[in-house]
Amino acid sequence: MQQRIAQIVDSAGSIPRDILKKYNIAEVAFYITLGEDQYRENISINSQVFYEHMLRQKGQIPKTSIPGPAEWVNAFKEKYKEGYRDYIVTTIAAPLSASVQSASIAADEFKVSHPDTNINIIETNTCACGQAALEIKIAKLIEQREITLEDLVKRVKSFLPEVVSLFSVNELTYMRAGGRIGGAAAFLGKLINIKPVCEFIDGVVHPIKPVRSRQKALQTLADEAAKRITRAEDAIICVQYAICQEDAAFLIRQLREKLNYNGPIYQSPVGAVIGSHSGPSAIGIGIVQG
Repeated sequence: MQQRIAQIVDSAGSIPRDILKKYNIAEVAFYITLGEDQYRENISINSQVFYEHMLRQKGQIPKTSIPGPAEWVNAFKEKYKEGYRDYIVTTIAAPLSASVQSASIAADEFKVSHPDTNINIIETNTCACGQAALEIKIAKLIEQREITLEDLVKRVKSFLPEVVSLFSVNELTYMRAGGRIGGAAAFLGKLINIKPVCEFIDGVVHPIKPVRSRQKALQTLADEAAKRITRAEDAIICVQYAICQEDAAFLIRQLREKLNYNGPIYQSPVGAVIGSHSGPSAIGIGIVQG
């Protein structure tokens, strides 16, 4: 039996590839520019190649651009051909990108020629691991096949204020270059020495704690995440990393120990569009409760 609600996401969440396939989720890719070359995230460049390039070309700051309305329309068309008429679309936070505006323009255009469709677009107020956790939660709700589009949208919107997106970067160089520093600006005076632990709140970076070692940053991430989780069995937990798999494994071990939890903890690389602003060795934990 086919699912009745189509799920479409932008690539800023970088949800695990096996989840995309399992739940038949369509992903609309951002563009990444490295020097003179342009790529589409997860299509013509993967995270491993992207971060290897960043490490080789440390003085070159990648540039990103949103998928245009045409890319969104193509995703709507593909789902329409599969028989879907109800769509839920999730995008990166508006303060970080105009992806939601592009998707909205496309939806308005598509509905003119396909008036039998219902397209609901939700700006997630976050990105990366938090966005991924929310999108996995949506996929699981759709899989139950017992929820209408209207009720699904209400539930997802009720989750938004509680989505947790914790992260740490090895340096603030890339965030500063991309204008994504937000409330973390206070760390700039100690840029060389600090490994900041931060979170996204309403699409803006807020500092949690400045620490002076990577290990302390990882421990702080695990401690903060454990504080935010009231019942692990009811939460979606997602760990993302930028070519630092050993650190991700450490975080997962810490979370399991602190939460006494052996259930699923999803993991995937931080995608190129977010990695352009966070750099190699960025790592984060996304949580959705309920």
